[in-house]
Order: sequence, then C-alpha cells, then structure tokens
Amino acid sequence: MLHPLKPFLFFTLILLFFCEISFSQKITRRVHDSALEQIKNDTLLPFLINKVKAYTVTIDRNSTYVKRKVNLDNVTKELPAIENTLKRFKIRLGKEGNAMNLRGLNSVVILLKETRDKLAAYQLNLNNYSSQLSINNKEVKIIINDPILDDHLADSALDLQMHDIYDEVFELDTLQQRALNQVNNMRNRTLIALLQCNDILSDLTYQTSELKTAMWQKEEPFLISARPADYQKSYIDITFEGLQRSLKIISIYLSTKGFTISVCLLFFLFILCWSFLNMRRLKKMENADSILEQVLFFKRSIFIASLFGLCVYSPFFFSNPTMSYLHVTELLRLLALCYLLAPFLNRQAKKYGLFICVLWLYYAVDDILLESAFGERWTLFIAGILLLLLCLKLIGLKTPYFKEIPESPAAKALLIFTLVQVVLSLLLNLTGRTSLAKILGVSAMQCLVLGITLKIFCAIVLEAIYLQSEAFQESRFSEFLNFKSLQNRFKKILWVLAVVIWTVSLVRNYTLYDNFIALTIDFFNKNRSIGSMTFTFASVGIFFLIIFLSTVISKFVNFFFREDATKAVIKRSSLGSILLLIKLSIWAVGFLVAIAASGIPLDRLSIMIGALSVGIGFGLQNIVSNLVSGIIIAFEQPIKIGDKIEIGNKSGTVKEIGVRSSTIRSGEGANIIIPNGDLLSQHLINWTMQNRNKRVEFT
Repeated sequence: MLHPLKPFLFFTLILLFFCEISFSQKITRRVHDSALEQIKNDTLLPFLINKVKAYTVTIDRNSTYVKRKVNLDNVTKELPAIENTLKRFKIRLGKEGNAMNLRGLNSVVILLKETRDKLAAYQLNLNNYSSQLSINNKEVKIIINDPILDDHLADSALDLQMHDIYDEVFELDTLQQRALNQVNNMRNRTLIALLQCNDILSDLTYQTSELKTAMWQKEEPFLISARPADYQKSYIDITFEGLQRSLKIISIYLSTKGFTISVCLLFFLFILCWSFLNMRRLKKMENADSILEQVLFFKRSIFIASLFGLCVYSPFFFSNPTMSYLHVTELLRLLALCYLLAPFLNRQAKKYGLFICVLWLYYAVDDILLESAFGERWTLFIAGILLLLLCLKLIGLKTPYFKEIPESPAAKALLIFTLVQVVLSLLLNLTGRTSLAKILGVSAMQCLVLGITLKIFCAIVLEAIYLQSEAFQESRFSEFLNFKSLQNRFKKILWVLAVVIWTVSLVRNYTLYDNFIALTIDFFNKNRSIGSMTFTFASVGIFFLIIFLSTVISKFVNFFFREDATKAVIKRSSLGSILLLIKLSIWAVGFLVAIAASGIPLDRLSIMIGALSVGIGFGLQNIVSNLVSGIIIAFEQPIKIGDKIEIGNKSGTVKEIGVRSSTIRSGEGANIIIPNGDLLSQHLINWTMQNRNKRVEFT
C-alpha cells in the first residue's frame, strides 16, 4: 500500500522540473536579447554620431544665415521714405503734371529712375533671401521629422546631444519662419512700390512725349499781346519755388551717390597732389624759370586749376545727372574759370567776360523754373537781345580775345552757332512757343560758355602732361611720354574729346539725351550681316580696342626693358630675343582675348584664317616668312643684341631684334634694317657668338 504523500511528492518533483526548465529558458532568452540589443547599439553608434555631426553643421549653417546673412536694415529704413516719396509724386503729378515743363519732368524722371533701380536691387536681394530661407527651412523640417530624435539612447552623452539638437532645431525653425515672414512682407511692399514707380514713370514718359510734340505749337499768347492776367503766378514766385525745388532735387539725387562722389574727390586729390609735387620739383631746378614759361594756369593756382578740372569731368561720372546738379557744378566751374582767366584778359575782354557771367547766371536760373510767367517771358526776350548783341560784337572784334593764350580756330564758328540759336529763341518767344524758346536760349548760352571752358581745360591737361615730362626728364617714363614729340598728337586727341563732350552737352540741353543714348546703343548693338556672317559694331569696336591695347602694352614693355639706343657701346645681351617672345605672347593673348570678348564664333575664325591663308599664298609670303624667321631667331638666338655680325656686304652691331626685321648699327653710325628672313636665308657671320676675338691682317 502506497503512502498517501508519495503521489503528491512525485507530482511536485515533476512540476519543479518543468519550472526549472522554463526559468532557465527565460534567462537564456533574456541574456540573448540583451546581447542582441548590445550588438544593435554598437552597430548604430557610429551612424548616430555621424548624424549628430551632420545635423549640427546644418543647424549652425542655417542659424548663421538667418542671423548674419539676412540683413533687412537698409530696406526697412529706406522703404517707408520711398513709399512716402512716391505717394507725394503721385499727388503732385495729379495737381501739377500739366503745368510742368520738360526740365521739371526730366528731373523727376531721373529721380524716379534712381528710385526704380534701388527698388529693383532691393527686390532682387529679397527674392534671394526668400529662396534661400525656403531651401534652408526644408533642411530643418527634415531634421524635425526624423523619429530618432524622440528615442532614448543608451549612450547618455549621445542622448543629451540629441535632445540639444531637438531643442535647437525647433528654435531655428521658429526663427526661420519669422525671418521668412519679414522677408516676404518687405518683398511684397517693395514690389508694390516698384509697380507704382514704373506706373508714374510711364505717365511721365507719356507727358514728356506730349510736351515735346506740343512745344512746336503755340503754347501761350504772342509776347506783344500777352498780359500779366494770363499767368497764374508772378515771376518772383516761380523763381523762389524753382530754387527751393532745385535744392530738394539736388539733395535727393546726391543722397544716393555717395560712392560716386567719393571717387570724384579721390581723383581730384590725386590730380592736386600730382600737380603740386611736379611743380615743387620743377621749382627746385636751376632752369625752373625757362621751363615754367609755358605754364600759365598751374602757376596761377594749382588748387583752382585742379578744381576747375573736377567741375569739367565730374558730371561724366554720373550716368544722367539732373539739370539742377549740373547748374551748380557749372557755377563752380565758371567761378574757377574767371579766376584762372583774369590775368590773360585785357580790359575790354574782362567786361565782356563779366557780361557773359551775368547772362549765364540768368539763363541757369531761368532753366530751373517749372512754370512760365509774364515777367519771365520778357526777361528771356531781353536776355536774348543782349546775347545777340554780344555775339555780333565778338564776331566783329579784331583784337585777340586772350593774352598769351592762342586763339582757337573754332571760336568764330562757335559764336555763329550761338547767334543762330539766340535768333531762333527770340522768334519762338515772340510767337508764343515759350518752352522751345527757353531751351534754345539756355542751349546758346551753355554752348558758348562750354566752348571757352573746354579750350581752357585742354590747355590745363597739356600743362599737366608737360609738368610730368619736365619734372622727370631723366626717367624712362618721361622719355616714353615725350611731350615735345607727342604734343600735336595730344592736342588732336583732346580736340576730339572736347567735341564729343560739347556734342553730348548740346544734346542734353535739347532734352534729347535719353533718345541719343538709345540710338547710340541701338547703333552699336544692332545685329548686322555680310553674307552669312553676323556682327555688331560693338563687337568690332571691342576687338580692335583690345588689339590696340595689346600693341600699346607691347610697345610699353619694349621701350622700358630694351637697351638705351643712345649709348655708344651696346652690351651683348639676350634681352632682345626675350623681349621679342614677350611681345609675341602679348599679341597672341590680346588676339585670343579680343576674339573671346567680341564674341566671334570659332567657325567664323576658321573662315578668317582660311581667307588669310589665301592672302598669304598670293602676296604676303615675304611678310609671313619674316615673321616666322623672327620667332626662330628668338628661340635659336643665332644673334643677340650687341653682336658684331656681317651679312652680305653689310656689317655692324645688332641694335634691335624685331618681329619682322632687325636693326644693326654700322661703323659709320647708320642704322641698317634687315628683314629677319635674310638673317636665316643668307650667310651670316657672327664675330662675337662665342668670344670677342677677331683676326685682322695688316699689310
């Protein structure tokens, strides 16, 4: 009989056995899972570290862009003022647009174009900001949506970095959204202001074209029948209004030209210091008095002469200055001109000069008036009569206008042209065409004064070159810039430059400057064709300009680095061959740059080379042979500068090795030019190629 506890014990033992097996399996599985987790963490750790680095770099880069690159200070500061200015322009044009003359409209157009360019620049920057911020924000969103930022990592340091990235990326996203909203807001405001500016410019362009058409018709009553009641304002009122408005226009215009003004002042200081140092150096020389006999205006005053030059060339640093600014510059120029010319005018000429200054001042003030008045028309007529009499008197004057200053052959022609404009101005004023009469009257006065100004300006430029040449007589640069040999050439260049300046000023006085610029640009940029070849005059001009500059540079290098031709004994040197290679390199680079800058296609270049080869085949064989021979001489160096050579029945010392020919100096002192082809094709005897020994037989 079994014990009652035995089955229970047996069952308990079996249960314990199975529990032990299950518990051991759980422990084994837990150890296995722990090992797998450890392997997983060890595998992901480098990946997570790299991701932390990449996210950190992205966050730092985007944060730097938002905080430092996105700069809205200028547009935020200036845009409200621009919006208010455009609003005032709109209101004023609605009230006074029909009463403004061409000068007033032109000044407003210039200011609005400056504003439009500024708004366009702001719009471009804001578009770039918006585009870049959108791209950067997409990168930030990718980081935000990464699920790994929400996980807890076993590595505490790495987990802390992940949490820091999580906080920084959300802060950066908020900052980017705020910056993007500000940029888009300013961009929308800038775009609206730009559209308003273009709208006003369109209206002004239409009004300008209408005024240019209407000024050929009768605008006002005949001068004889005109009454003060026909005009709304008096002459004094419109004069004060014109002066006040001109001051505002000048301040607005110059407020955006800080860089240009700085460049003009720096150029003025350079010219002033350069002239002062040259004069100081000349005064220390023994023959200073004889040298300075040809100097008139710099002896009078270096500062005033430099200031006068500044007033002549500074308007050309500005693209299209307003007439108000030009008149201020011209006033300073006229004062400097009077000071410089005072010692060189006789008593009668001084009276005429003072009379010209008074008339110029009147016409300058009359030019800035935006409306017409009864008194203004009569004073314009009286001023025209006085200018007419002055021109007739100067044309009939037998005595010279200046002392110690040569007369200009264009003086009579300038006076006659001024006289024609004055007569037309008087007739147009009498018939009620006031705008056209004022334009021709102002132009007549400006042309006369500008002609005198340009004559003195050319003389001052020649004096500056003369001072440089005489102050450094022993320098190679002064020898290169030989004033005595190049004086006539300088005069011709300055004369052409003066004609161009005078013509541009005349076009501006006629209010045709924009049309002139448009026609000039169209002339140079219009596509033209010869057969299948298409070109523009601008590309042709650029091509020849670069070739010309390459030639000047090669001559400059050759002059400064070659041996002095005045030396009696020429040292043997390889410098001639080296200079020849340098000149060829300059020409080759210049030709390639000219081809690239002018936009000539390579297929067209091959056609040109083919045509050139045909020309060589027919008649340029000798020239090309000499050119190739020059290159061979430069590399092989069978002769050098200073060698004693004999070729044919000629002998002498090599003085220069050129591209096409070389020069030798004979024993009698003559310079013999020998083509480079002859140096290679004929028997050449070089007595100094290895040494300077020569066998001589005495009988």
